[in-house]
Amino acid sequence: MAGTTVGTIVSNVIVELSQVPGVATQIYSAGRIRQHVQDAYQMEIDELWWPRYMVWQTVPVDQLTGLLTADIQGPISFVDDYENIRAVFPSGSSRQLPEFPLGLNPFSVTGGSRLYVTPDYTVPHRPFKVLPVGSATNVVVHARQDTAMPFSDTTTVYIDSLLLQYDAAWMYCVDDGTVPAQVNKFQMLAAKRRKRIIAALAQQPLLLDPRFPTGVDTLVDDNPFFVLDSDVLA
Repeated sequence: MAGTTVGTIVSNVIVELSQVPGVATQIYSAGRIRQHVQDAYQMEIDELWWPRYMVWQTVPVDQLTGLLTADIQGPISFVDDYENIRAVFPSGSSRQLPEFPLGLNPFSVTGGSRLYVTPDYTVPHRPFKVLPVGSATNVVVHARQDTAMPFSDTTTVYIDSLLLQYDAAWMYCVDDGTVPAQVNKFQMLAAKRRKRIIAALAQQPLLLDPRFPTGVDTLVDDNPFFVLDSDVLA
């Protein structure tokens, strides 16, 4: 899994700002820029479900409590926050479990009802439980990992490095406030780069009818996918 070190991004930002290259020569600004890179990461990580941060995992469920019996963990980190859970499916099903409604009494939901997920932090690295209790044995989880903070120069991040570079440069220029045109430049570059990444991630085929997934014979020359920028109506 390829990534970029924070030190590399900091060095690139120093060059972008027309400072003398090298983290070691920029004793004052390097620390500030590293903090800006960390701030940029925290802003951008929640904007998209970044593919390199996502992990699929089958997790057993305790029949007596509805709690998970295994940690959710990928090659980058454990998953600790409910907000980082993108989807939960019953094992063997493609129907996503909904979040438990706030208007329902969880103790009134019994076996035989439809399944729900709800936040639960009883056990670290297992940020949700399944309701009603006793209804699920395994679930398949699609979740987002997270890079540990605080960042150091050797920390590796998997968000687009150019986007973080432009974000950090913009933050530094705003604080400096000496060249308004430079502030606008990096703000525009960051916005353009973010838009480009979002568009690129949206180019995957979209399944119109989940009843007929790829590989299932339907009609002759039938294509159940709609591809952006390729179909007439896109």
